[in-house]
Amino acid sequence: MKKRSLASIAAVAASSAMALSGMGVLPVMAEEETTEAADEDKYRIADGDVTLSIYCNFQNAARAYYNDLGDNPVVKKIEEQTGLNFTFIHAPAGDDGSYFQQLLASGDIPDLMFTSEFQNSYPGGVEGAIQDGILMDITDLVEQYGVNFKALCDAEDDPDIEKKIRGDEGDIIKYGTIFLPPTDNKKIFNGLIVRQDWLDKYGLEAPVTIDDYTHVLETFKENGVQIPLALCKFSEAQFANNNPIASAFDVSVQDFDLDDDGNVKYGRSKDGYKSFLEVLKQWADEGLIDTGFVSRSIDDSLKLFENGTAGMCFAHTYNVKMAVTAGAAVDPDFKVTACVQPKVNADDVTHLSYTTHSINSQGKFVSASCKHPEEAVKFIDYLMDPDVMLMTAWGTNEGDNKTYTVDADGTREFTDFVTNNPDGLDYNTVRALYMCEPFQIRYDETMEAAQYSLPECHQSWDAWMTNNDSAHQIPNYLTFTVDESQELNSIKNKLSNYSDEMVYKFIFGEEDLDSEWDAFEQQLIDLGSERAEEIYKTAYDRYESRSE
Repeated sequence: MKKRSLASIAAVAASSAMALSGMGVLPVMAEEETTEAADEDKYRIADGDVTLSIYCNFQNAARAYYNDLGDNPVVKKIEEQTGLNFTFIHAPAGDDGSYFQQLLASGDIPDLMFTSEFQNSYPGGVEGAIQDGILMDITDLVEQYGVNFKALCDAEDDPDIEKKIRGDEGDIIKYGTIFLPPTDNKKIFNGLIVRQDWLDKYGLEAPVTIDDYTHVLETFKENGVQIPLALCKFSEAQFANNNPIASAFDVSVQDFDLDDDGNVKYGRSKDGYKSFLEVLKQWADEGLIDTGFVSRSIDDSLKLFENGTAGMCFAHTYNVKMAVTAGAAVDPDFKVTACVQPKVNADDVTHLSYTTHSINSQGKFVSASCKHPEEAVKFIDYLMDPDVMLMTAWGTNEGDNKTYTVDADGTREFTDFVTNNPDGLDYNTVRALYMCEPFQIRYDETMEAAQYSLPECHQSWDAWMTNNDSAHQIPNYLTFTVDESQELNSIKNKLSNYSDEMVYKFIFGEEDLDSEWDAFEQQLIDLGSERAEEIYKTAYDRYESRSE
């Protein structure tokens, strides 16, 4: 296993006889000439003689105005600074992921691929793609040229950072991943919210325990609330990743997780899941939740909450911000409060909510067929330069259309051109046209802090993080062999096909929970739940051993 640390980058830089300036190597010259050359060529990678083809996202809002991302002024500025030329390949609007598969099957792989698909859907993940000759192992190049990458990793102050950026064989597989600023990092962004004005009206406290929740929902029902709790379907990603209600019984809604001893378990095959279903069945029997939730999206739930149909729903912190305005437009008394994750006992600690973190499934990969791998790696590291990250987030601010102002203390704010566009373009369209989200590697702290500035947003973090963590969630950094991923996906599909429908039947009494539970558990085992636990455990043990 490769154990060379990113710290080796610093050693390479220190031992070099040449002066490194950001992305380029400058010849030794007089001090005045060196400074002038550094200012002019700080980011130079090529001289217009290297073209890189890039597969990446292309925002829908930009498609009506640009042929591809190459028309974006930030991209044009990047070409000017680096001396590189780019061509772009984008999936069509509304693509369901099939375009990525078609692209791989064609054999005509672009030089760079900015995507999460290798981790999320490719057999064997990034390392599988390297073994199959689709991607290049760029570990040595990153260790040589990834100066900005190393700086971002160091800034995380995370003792497990090397485990997270590398695969089981020691290869760097998270180059160009997304890094989060302080506002976003290490927070829980999802949970249940309730009408605070209704709590006040009926003399209620924000609920903490399952019994508290039942009392609040019953009171809403007694006072004419049509849907006391507007749940969403369990397959909604944010709901499944944060496991409200289910985590009170230390089980996930639909996935695998860890116990206190680091063993993997399938939530639906454990007794705690029956307790979770018993709570929902009681609520369904009392009319506190409705049958409509089995096909309801999170957005649908929020609309019911905002228009006064529902008293409680599941939300993201950004949805809290939106609800404050939307709800008040319907009812001037509208107030929202985030609730502590439901617990059996008030002082219980729950362990299955997703805590945000840098280093995720997104990555920027160099194809095995790339003819300019050194330039490709340097370009990705260029995108991690602090000034370049500001440019991708805020725009070039050149020409007649200034996108931001800078205060004396360096604080940036969008101009009216962005927030009140004279051509009537909405905020998201202006950002798609003048900033460059597909090239962003770190979200901007000023922008993120402004986005979540409302007291209600901060209160949501306080509530959702109360005695709640992600200690029992399986880390997102596990990697599987090709055989493991194929077998695991097959088992998970079988489990889902059977249990998704059964869970809803238990909740609404179409299947008897008490008499049918043992058979349900056995069927999950027969479909391979225990074998899947073994596969996860093997991969988890490999992940844990990366630091040895």
